[in-house]
Amino acid sequence: MKTLLSTVLILLGISLVVSSGNSLYAQIAPEVQPSALTQTSTRPPVPTRFFGMSTHIVQDWPALAIYDVRLWDTGTNWADVNPADGVYDWTTLDKWLAAAQQHGGSHLIYTLGMTPQWASSNPNDVTCKFSPGACDPPDDLNADGSGTDAHWKKFVTAVAKHSAGQIKLWEIWNEPVNLFYWTGTFAQMVRMAQDARTIILSIDPTSRMMTPPNGANRAFAEKWWEGYAALGGLQYADVIAMHGYVNLPPHVCGNYPKASDFVTAVTNLRAILAQYGAATKPIYDTESSWGHAEELCFTDPDLQAAFLAQFYMFHRSEGVRRLYWYAYDDGRTGQLYDPNTRKMNTAAVAYQQVYSWMMGNVMTQSCASAGNIWTCGFSGNNGYLSEVIWDTDETCSQGVCQTTNYPVSSTFTQYRMLDGTTSLIKNHEVPIGAKPILLENHSE
Repeated sequence: MKTLLSTVLILLGISLVVSSGNSLYAQIAPEVQPSALTQTSTRPPVPTRFFGMSTHIVQDWPALAIYDVRLWDTGTNWADVNPADGVYDWTTLDKWLAAAQQHGGSHLIYTLGMTPQWASSNPNDVTCKFSPGACDPPDDLNADGSGTDAHWKKFVTAVAKHSAGQIKLWEIWNEPVNLFYWTGTFAQMVRMAQDARTIILSIDPTSRMMTPPNGANRAFAEKWWEGYAALGGLQYADVIAMHGYVNLPPHVCGNYPKASDFVTAVTNLRAILAQYGAATKPIYDTESSWGHAEELCFTDPDLQAAFLAQFYMFHRSEGVRRLYWYAYDDGRTGQLYDPNTRKMNTAAVAYQQVYSWMMGNVMTQSCASAGNIWTCGFSGNNGYLSEVIWDTDETCSQGVCQTTNYPVSSTFTQYRMLDGTTSLIKNHEVPIGAKPILLENHSE
């Protein structure tokens, strides 16, 4: 009933209203270290905090079950709020802070970047995203990390004081591996991380600091992690932030992203973390999805739903603590909701189903493949057992998804699909395809 109700609400574009005194956000199991997650028997139930999201329009707060929102591409970066030395405009940030409180006390991640033109060491650099000079280091910070770093420290102090108690997660910059976001040195970024940590924790000791987020499935991205770690940057972070996009080059029509490539990305990152003594730090994927749909011709709604469901399974299987989908209302990347039609799409329905499949249950079997067949196992209360299964050899096109009948254990009596429908299992066989289904021994 819970699954069917949530699906109907999504299709109608209605969000569940939850009182702050009895909200999903209060029902959170303690997080454990990644080392414990390698033992499936010791994994905790999937908590609400596993599900985060990016969104761009404050009025269109996600009508989906989420724990927190990442404030990136929301008009709240350094250049947006600090237009002149000593001048701050908190109007937009305050709208997001208020919206978080209005939606059940949702949590927020604030990404510290980009440089205002007045403070930039290259103020006329038009190669930067957002505004001229935004991707260049401040002009009072030397290439070797020395200098006063006063511009940055004043901004970090101002935003931390303004939002004290309302923002608990702080991310240093955004994707500095890309030159349109950052042209500075590793030493400069490490110095900024050190200064930000000192300031923010002095204002709110309960805050948690995050690394600059980058991918880890390409050689140049791995080299960035190694360069930053070699100068001690990881010691200033409580959380390792990564971006787990798997839309690998060439970025051409038909080169569809494969959710399973995330396993390689996080494995590469963990190897670097282990080399630099940070293996036990939790990993958050603070920005991920299938990437630019139109560029890849990855526009089939069923294939998008299939990717999303697989992607969430791989993140939990690999011990990643949180996944922030990018983005709820982005017309180019990972869109779940169209702000023009004010409707959610097939992938959004799949998101809510995946949430209901995972929330509160324990992943007892990491996702594993036998050829083209992938399975991930869960358990829950009252003897509940379930298994997510899909076939990567199958595909979808124009509303039709190929499936093949597949024998399953007699333990399971019914299965759920990503559209929320439930069917009884007959003759111990189920139709499997690109879109994962959930086998169950009984309803929870």
